[in-house]
Amino acid sequence: MKRNLMLFAVILSVGALFSFRAADEHLTGYIDDSMCAGSKTPMCTAATRINCASKCIKGGAQAVLVVGDKVYKIANQKAVVKYAGKSVTVDGAVDNGTITVSKIAEDKPAKS
Repeated sequence: MKRNLMLFAVILSVGALFSFRAADEHLTGYIDDSMCAGSKTPMCTAATRINCASKCIKGGAQAVLVVGDKVYKIANQKAVVKYAGKSVTVDGAVDNGTITVSKIAEDKPAKS
């Protein structure tokens, strides 16, 4: 009986560990390339950012999410490549400065 109870407790504990998932964070920023985002001096303007980031990512740089002064690495690159240089809102799990994107949407500029 004690053995069955102990086995049940272990199975329940392991199941709880596997079911635990970090809550998604909701971040707003823009997708840039790792070379430009890591630079202290801006390498492009907001107007040229889409062309610049697209070109650098196609050339082998990693896509990153820039939120203010914080640069997040992106675990699932394919999910964000088409948003290179664009302002976006991203939902995803963040772990040690790397985000795994679960949802991404382009932020459209406000009409005046």
